[in-house]
Amino acid sequence: MSRQRATERDLRGTMRGFATGIAIATTFADTDGGRRHDAVTVNSLTSVSLNPPLVSLCFGRESRFLADLLESKVWAASILDGGASYLARRFAQERDSRTTSLSALGATAGEHTGALVLDAPAWLECVLQAAHDIGDHTMVVGEVVAAGTRPDGTRLVFLHGAFHVLDNPNSRQGDLT
Repeated sequence: MSRQRATERDLRGTMRGFATGIAIATTFADTDGGRRHDAVTVNSLTSVSLNPPLVSLCFGRESRFLADLLESKVWAASILDGGASYLARRFAQERDSRTTSLSALGATAGEHTGALVLDAPAWLECVLQAAHDIGDHTMVVGEVVAAGTRPDGTRLVFLHGAFHVLDNPNSRQGDLT
């Protein structure tokens, strides 16, 4: 069987069938005018290590959010519930639109990082440990310095180019433990 090298289109088509969770990542930049917060929708949040507790995110190299994160060296990730698809869409827009939306959002500065934490079913505060340029993206790895979770409710996932609600995430059916 002859195999050809995968293209961007091949990868995108294949990964559309891989369900991922949705989170809002936040960071900030300290400017002469004060602290400027930013938030962006992500579905690249990955657990990397349990000891020490590490997670990663990936951003396009030209991302202004990434530039702020690399400067502040901190971020938070708030994992969205099933009713938050409007937030996911809102923070998937350009920075100017995100900034306007962020000012109207109920969020508090994380106690350990100062990055905004949303009222969400789960959240993490992270301190940058490493950044790696890989292909056309930069992967940031952060140590989780604080985390919280609420086991109730639904979760938002991304599959086949659309948002979907995962009902009853606490169901033990099919549990791997």
